[in-house]
Amino acid sequence: MASIISTCDISSLVSTLFLLILLAIPNTANGFGLKLIPRTEIDSSLFPKNISLLETHKRLVQLSRTRSLSFNQIITPENLKPRVINVLTSIYVVQMLIGTDPSFSTFLLMDSGSDDTWLQCDGCVNCFPLGGGSFKYHASKTYKAVSCNHPLCVPKLCTQQGLCLYSIRYGYNAFSGGIVSAENFTFPDTVEDSISFQNVVFGCGLDNQNIQFGAPLGDHNFIAGIIGLGTGSRSILSLSTSTNLRFSYCFTPYSSPAPYSYLWFSDDARINGDFKTTPLVERGIPRYYVNLKKISLNDIELPIDPSLFVLRDDFNGGFALDTGSGQTSLVNSAYQVLKSFVDSHFSEFGMDPITDRELPYDLCYDVPAAGKEYSRPSMTYHFDGDGADLVVDGSQVVQDFDDIFCLIVLPRSNDEGPSLLGSYQMVGYRFLTDVRQKTISFVPEMCSNA
Repeated sequence: MASIISTCDISSLVSTLFLLILLAIPNTANGFGLKLIPRTEIDSSLFPKNISLLETHKRLVQLSRTRSLSFNQIITPENLKPRVINVLTSIYVVQMLIGTDPSFSTFLLMDSGSDDTWLQCDGCVNCFPLGGGSFKYHASKTYKAVSCNHPLCVPKLCTQQGLCLYSIRYGYNAFSGGIVSAENFTFPDTVEDSISFQNVVFGCGLDNQNIQFGAPLGDHNFIAGIIGLGTGSRSILSLSTSTNLRFSYCFTPYSSPAPYSYLWFSDDARINGDFKTTPLVERGIPRYYVNLKKISLNDIELPIDPSLFVLRDDFNGGFALDTGSGQTSLVNSAYQVLKSFVDSHFSEFGMDPITDRELPYDLCYDVPAAGKEYSRPSMTYHFDGDGADLVVDGSQVVQDFDDIFCLIVLPRSNDEGPSLLGSYQMVGYRFLTDVRQKTISFVPEMCSNA
């Protein structure tokens, strides 16, 4: 397989990758839901149960930093250079079954910044460790390879043996390639129920080089690949008859006893109350960009140049909602303004930043002695739209770690962007994304596995 893939034209491969065309057998007529599970719950390779909250955040910070750095590696349809992307650091997974008699149970990394779906298959010539083994596609009664005369396959992608191939290059020399295939996908839905789709076109990964989902993998890795939830045509949202190109989510805090959430589609993707709406910015990139006009701290507008958040013609800049990131990351100039104002806020209480310890965050303080009062600042993201202000509670701006607390926003190394709103600062809200209407709506809601 490695030699077959290497003979193909990479430029053509990456520009004509498979679409997700799904024929749904929904358990309800109006929609369905997928259970979102934080990696901290199932990924013992990266998040063993005996590490502290601070150590957990160190690892989450590394995932978010790696992810944000990769987001400015963009290719336009006119650019024939190989696409290099890095979505292997998302922090939510989806549990699934693939195939029939027998079916294969595994987890896929859910990524809203990518369209592509693939998983590792048995017989791979280059493989990553996977507890329970890889998908034994030859044993499934419903598996089939996509033929070269399939409308999704271009003759240039075919081998002499009649196989239609795919190839995806990630950052850090990671690569997944294999056979474009079709199979039944089943996802656990709500309580004691499931949702199945027939003939899902996906990548059966047989050549997976340097794949690391944020850390060196061991036998305790149970993540088999990626499921894409981006805005492009290869996304799971291409299941338009069942998703209606709309989905909603409401994240529970990571510290809650059951921190999983649900990703709802179609009519099950609902939002109630006095919700606010902001338009999506469309540039042909599989990410959820919005227009951010300004940021406030405790209702005081920060002196940040708004052009830093504008998505430019060269695809740099911009502000995106990214469920795959834990921490919010801002371009450096914007972050430095935020950091200065947060520091000024705590200096009013006689508090000085920690400078003598290596910590995962840039701005941290010692918790003051008992009885000393202080407050946590709130942040507000002012989006385009009538009153589309996302107010982030102080508990999602500053995080406690035993005897210290830190500003849990990350700086980017430069101003190229994009800036990303991570899932930590989405807690306390329900979000509804409607790709057909080109909008994102949100409303305050304290969610409990909803």
